Order: sequence, then C-alpha cells, then structure tokens
Amino acid sequence: MIKRQGDGSDPLSGFKPCNGTTYPITFTKFSFDPNPIVIGQTLTTTVAGTSNEEIKEGAIQTTSAFSNGQLVFNQQTDYCKVSVEPTGAKCPLPPGDFDASITSVPAASANDPSGTTLSFDVVFKIINPDNTELTCMEGPFSITFPPK
Repeated sequence: MIKRQGDGSDPLSGFKPCNGTTYPITFTKFSFDPNPIVIGQTLTTTVAGTSNEEIKEGAIQTTSAFSNGQLVFNQQTDYCKVSVEPTGAKCPLPPGDFDASITSVPAASANDPSGTTLSFDVVFKIINPDNTELTCMEGPFSITFPPK
C-alpha cells in the first residue's frame, strides 16, 4: 500500500514511477487541488517535469483505480484532447520541460456513494500510438463524495 505524506511537502502527492522504472516522461510535480478531490467542485491538476520523447497525436492516457487490490475503475482517454489541448498546446509535443495546470469539475453519477471519502491506489499511464509507454505513475488518490 502506498502512503500519502500528510504535510503537503511531497510535490508528487505520494505518486512514484511504477515499479521504480525510469520512463521518457519524468515528473517534478504531480498534484491535485483540492486533495482529496471533491465531486462537483473545481479541481486543478498541476504537472511539471521533462519529456525526453515526442508525445504524438493519438497518445492514450489510462487511469486505473484499485481498492483492496481489486480493479474498480479503468478509463482510457485521448491524452492530447483531454490533457494537452485545454492548456492551449497541441500534439505532437516535442521533447522538453513542461509545467501545466488543468481545471475540471469531476461530475457526480447516480451510483456515487453519499457523504463519504474513498481512497484508491491509482495507476496513470501515457502511451504513444506506437505502444511506447511514455510514463507510468502510481500512488494514492482520494475522492470525497458530498451528501446527496
């Protein structure tokens, strides 16, 4: 189980490269505000780091969440459309340093629990169309579900 540092001093919010592996994309900042995330409230995700490889049009971001070792959520999105274009940039992204913030509002769904905070172990990956794994980060992720 990955533990979050509670004092806010960890710029990666408890996230680390998967299996201690070095990937073409490395992060110096990986944070969420608020943390825990609150359904229905504005969320700012901030990332900074270095990419040693071009991020190509069609790159996929996968997000997998686990609770007690069981997969409870798995989503694939177009990384360029969801995470790059909202910052005003476009893919392909050349290698280099990056520092970006993305604002969104996590939506509620009918099956959400009410008035509780749930914690997950999450794995984020970015994969180029040629199946090159550009990054993999794993760490703790908590979501607060307000009372209905």
